[in-house]
Amino acid sequence: MIYGNDAVLQLIQKMAEREHLPHACLIYGEKGTGRKTIADYLAMTALCTGEHAPCGNCPSCRKMRKGIHPDYIHVEHSGKKNGFSVETVRNVCRDAVIAPNDGSRKIYLFADCDNIDSRSQNTLLKLTEEPPEHVLLMFTAVQKNVFLDTMLSRMMLFAVRPCTAEECFQALTQEHECPPAEAERAVQVCGGNIGKCLDWLENEEMQELTRQTAMLTDAVSARRHYEVLRILAQFEKDRQKTAVLLEYFDIQLRDAIIMKYGQCDRMGCDKTSAERLSAVLTLSSFQRMHEAVRTAYNALQANVSVKLVLASLGGSLLS
Repeated sequence: MIYGNDAVLQLIQKMAEREHLPHACLIYGEKGTGRKTIADYLAMTALCTGEHAPCGNCPSCRKMRKGIHPDYIHVEHSGKKNGFSVETVRNVCRDAVIAPNDGSRKIYLFADCDNIDSRSQNTLLKLTEEPPEHVLLMFTAVQKNVFLDTMLSRMMLFAVRPCTAEECFQALTQEHECPPAEAERAVQVCGGNIGKCLDWLENEEMQELTRQTAMLTDAVSARRHYEVLRILAQFEKDRQKTAVLLEYFDIQLRDAIIMKYGQCDRMGCDKTSAERLSAVLTLSSFQRMHEAVRTAYNALQANVSVKLVLASLGGSLLS
């Protein structure tokens, strides 16, 4: 079962009914929102030989469910940046002219194209613009702007978004058999992103980062200077964890300011500490702290010393 993104699924169904499926498409959205699931659904729809695609029962659909359909080809990542090398793309172009094995279509999935370079895209241009009649090219990425405009103009775009909190909770408890209390907590932290929720539930380090973020939020709202500096100091030797902490704390800030001026439907790491921060937060202090967090995050990406970044952040949060 697919949760959320009903508009995308309905569009695919309508195109299938009218026999107007695209020859190339980009499915984009944040990681964990079901881009690969939508791609599999589109592939199953395109390859289905039943009366109402995807029927789920025809030989093609059964092969798709087992992950053994010979005409659904997952292109392997290659190259230094784990993108798709020019040679890999050329091999796809050569293979694309060969007729399908089982059905009327041959589908190539280029998943996680966030590091695809311009040379590889230019090599794909002709195939994307004028593919053989039996070929369907599918790409997934976080953002569409990783592609050249010339590529985007040749593809149909599907924007994939997170589920509602209720849909995500249902997916976690019914499809993935998560205990309700754990599922509810995961949704509070990660929102309607099913993939992120599953990663968070399986990763004790991420759960600890959530706890530390809640403690930092409480310390900032109570203006406990030593506690703020103590919490930040624990992250001086880990750039990646520091970046995640900043992302989580920025979400806490967002929730707190929304609580201040309205109703916050989606909570970040910790509702209780966000409420405490909201009670003392002003619009000007929110803007100041948000800017300080963004500045710190950008400094981390620029390889500035983590210790210096956190020392500066600590002062800014309490100024």
